[in-house]
Amino acid sequence: MECIVGSAQEDPSATSGSAVFVAEVLAMVELEPVVWNFTLNGSHTNESGSGYPRDEFNNIVHLTETKILPAFVGFLCSTGLVGNVLVLVTILRSAKKTVPDVYVGNLAVADLVHVTVMPFLIHQWARGGHWVFGSTLCTIITSLDNCNQVACAAVMTAMSLDRYLALVHPFRLLSLRTRSRTIRINLFVWAASLVMVLPAWIHSKVIRFRDGLESCSLNLVSPKEVLWYTVYQTITSFFLPLPLIVICYILILCYTWRMYGKNKKAHRYCTNLPRERIVRLTKMVLVLVAVFLVSVGPYHVLQLVNLSVPRPSLAYHTCYYLSVCLSYAASSINPFIYILFSGHFRHRLVCRDTPSMPSVEREIQPRSSF
Repeated sequence: MECIVGSAQEDPSATSGSAVFVAEVLAMVELEPVVWNFTLNGSHTNESGSGYPRDEFNNIVHLTETKILPAFVGFLCSTGLVGNVLVLVTILRSAKKTVPDVYVGNLAVADLVHVTVMPFLIHQWARGGHWVFGSTLCTIITSLDNCNQVACAAVMTAMSLDRYLALVHPFRLLSLRTRSRTIRINLFVWAASLVMVLPAWIHSKVIRFRDGLESCSLNLVSPKEVLWYTVYQTITSFFLPLPLIVICYILILCYTWRMYGKNKKAHRYCTNLPRERIVRLTKMVLVLVAVFLVSVGPYHVLQLVNLSVPRPSLAYHTCYYLSVCLSYAASSINPFIYILFSGHFRHRLVCRDTPSMPSVEREIQPRSSF
């Protein structure tokens, strides 16, 4: 997932220690590249960009990349694997699967893909950036990692639109909200995601540096290519779906609170329980949007900032590592947020059959997770 540009002549521990999936490298065998961005590379002088001596700076970076980061990401991998398998098993064993179940199931599959490629990330990090799994697997892993980012954002956007139609316009476009149609929509989302990550399929390969280090990365050979790819990835994975998701949930909340106010004013029914449901829905929406922003936002913002940082400081490295951890943490946190906010789902964890409830309650119940 990371965007790293380096020289083949740099020390391996400082050059490609975190060049795992999306490392843009300007060097090939027998070539002498011009280093235009020193992300995670330090500098050619005795002082690093952070004011630390270069050796000490590189040692800190190397320790973080080969020890601390692999251990933390390994923990996230284990947690995400258990949580998402639990979500999928719960949905698959349910007697009646709803439209929201299809979306949540696809999100769980996308998160499982994410945690499946994590061990390769961990292995390359722990070996100081060295890739040992071959060029074919490098292309597959890099492409799946990128596809997962796009697919997660696309499924969340489609799910947000579905929630908007279900709550605000329950009698419009009913033909689109059948389970079979929803499955087709999700299949289309996955197919479109695979097409949108075509640059990763084309450019990902094992790069051999002049010092002998072989890393799996995206081979983008000019600053212009790096710029366009970074902007393209950031827009498709974050800045395009984010406003659509936020707008849908804002409209849902506005409509829900407006209807609650009208019903309360007209004294149509007891407002205590409906208000509890509305408050619960409001909290769920705020948490879901916050998780999306906090987990994915910093990484994509730093990817853009990285384009203009010629000599990153230790503080920048620290922020970058935290953003990477947050981006992978989302796949582990999602299933537990779903369990926490959905009493209906918690019931299905222990009971095979779906409990009966009013149709309004089925729509109000939190069924979605980022």
